[in-house]
Amino acid sequence: MLTKHWGSTLIGKVDLVMWTKNGAETLPLVLKRISDVIPNEFVNKRIIVDDRSTDDTREIAKSAGWDVVLNEGKGISDGANTALKHVTSEHFISFEQDILLAPEWWQKVPKHLSDPKVAVASGLRLSNQPIALRKIQEYALERFQGRERDIGPFPSGRTLDNTIYKTRVIRQIRGFPKLSISAGIDNILALQIHRNQLEWKVDYTVKSTHLRMGLRDELAHYYWYGTCSDMLEHLLSKRNVAMRPMILRLFFSPLRGLHIGIKKKAPQAVYIYPLIRFVGLKGMFDGRKRKSHAPLFKAPLMNENRISG
Repeated sequence: MLTKHWGSTLIGKVDLVMWTKNGAETLPLVLKRISDVIPNEFVNKRIIVDDRSTDDTREIAKSAGWDVVLNEGKGISDGANTALKHVTSEHFISFEQDILLAPEWWQKVPKHLSDPKVAVASGLRLSNQPIALRKIQEYALERFQGRERDIGPFPSGRTLDNTIYKTRVIRQIRGFPKLSISAGIDNILALQIHRNQLEWKVDYTVKSTHLRMGLRDELAHYYWYGTCSDMLEHLLSKRNVAMRPMILRLFFSPLRGLHIGIKKKAPQAVYIYPLIRFVGLKGMFDGRKRKSHAPLFKAPLMNENRISG
């Protein structure tokens, strides 16, 4: 049933889900923003799946009116699927514990699901600090905007942290991808959606904020993602990441950083962009050195049956 609100077409009542682990520092602000952005009359359930936090995460969630359940496994993949078991609405929205939802998210993002071909919709998320990193992310996303059909199912900006889903579709593809790593779940889910001839719509006008601790924290994240890159590329294309293009990008990164710095009026991009390229490449090299032969999947990647309707 479609409901009119604030001039937007929105889709009935929704369930809100989040997976947490030691999120006490950001959770009060994050939960308050969700309540401010999504009107209570459109919320069916609020469910937090906690991964055995040792801080006040569960108490904060309960005091904010969220139901708290224990992650049946470990990490984001299991947390997302545990949350899915508790969903009873036709549509649900997932958040992460450090995402400050854009004020216009509710008016803009859910309406994309009124298109029968769209199974998932989300906005962007940009780091709050350092400002130059946010500008680098904006620059990268601006290059993707309008080119979604040219680059297939993986345009930048698809994440699980400010995302609405058609519940039926996610269940018919056997839930969220069951990976033994927390990286790339969004990419594999996008592939599943694409293979079922459906779409994941990214609204580039909606920019939520990723609450980060600073440049050191961000570089550690890029390094970690680099260590996972070969595994993810193999899952997506049965190949390892081609190293030569990555090395060339690092070689030319000072020039690209200078270009970004001038275009986005962010002088720090001159050295931050090369640093990102360097730590990402180092992560890839280190990841190959300690590559594990343990299976990545706990369950099959794809449901062989096509989604009907």
